[in-house]
Amino acid sequence: MGNEILLESGTNEVEILEFFLGEQGFGINIAKIAQILPFERSKLTVVPHSSPAFMGALLWQGQTIPLIDLKSFLHLPSLAIEHPIVLVTEFNGVKNGFLTDGVNRIHRVSWGAISPMGALLDRYSSACTGSIHIEDKDIMLIDFEFIIASINPETSISHKHMNQQVETGREDKWIIFVEDSAFIRNTIASQLKKCGFAQVDVFENGLDACNHIRNLAEKTVKDGADILSALSLVVTDIEMPKMDGLALCKFIKKELRLETVPVILFSSLINEQMSLKCQEVGANAFLTKPRVDELVVLMDRLLGISKD
Repeated sequence: MGNEILLESGTNEVEILEFFLGEQGFGINIAKIAQILPFERSKLTVVPHSSPAFMGALLWQGQTIPLIDLKSFLHLPSLAIEHPIVLVTEFNGVKNGFLTDGVNRIHRVSWGAISPMGALLDRYSSACTGSIHIEDKDIMLIDFEFIIASINPETSISHKHMNQQVETGREDKWIIFVEDSAFIRNTIASQLKKCGFAQVDVFENGLDACNHIRNLAEKTVKDGADILSALSLVVTDIEMPKMDGLALCKFIKKELRLETVPVILFSSLINEQMSLKCQEVGANAFLTKPRVDELVVLMDRLLGISKD
């Protein structure tokens, strides 16, 4: 598939590829898809003593990539499919293959129409980040980073530990961290606090963070205070229900005019073209997951804590 920039930056829209596992529809951000192709068992090398969901190494474009059976991982009934489809993904700088029963179409939707996982969907709550109702059906968005981390923990964000040396000055900085994946959100928030960022407010979607920041801005204006006395820096994911990170950054910088508040976009989608989008919405910096050591270095630099 091509890598064209399909959507204007900061419009809070996303293109979701709908695919099937049995009769249930699931979704993935089209920006994560490198290719969609038929599954050819002759190109699969089985790896013994591996996770049940890890099918083996798939030969793809002259290289081997991990192939993961999504139905097995999600504990869905394994029915024989005549023509299964592989989604080859690329995020966090790594390529993986995911076996599905087929694909339907691409839906262009607003992040505002995507709901966080609710109590009725607890069965999928760890492996999904949200759901969207389209054409009388619910499509659940898979947390592919969580799946990769579960099958191959060494590549996950929890194993990319931050340098937890505590630098003077971090303790009195007011940080907002926005991330929809519970796994990543809890891991990074915990590590930020361990390395000295004592004031971290955590949000699971961009809209909640947006409303909080708006309230902070209004209060500081009313009190005649500087916004930096209440908000030092924002770290946000890009893919999120309700409001994505690009729209959140655009709102902070261009609607609220909080140019002095640094914003870091920390996402699995950072590439050359996404970097252009980050710049268009006024982000101070952008960084790909799971480079968490670099995240703290970047935070220190933008906060004036760095010794460099």
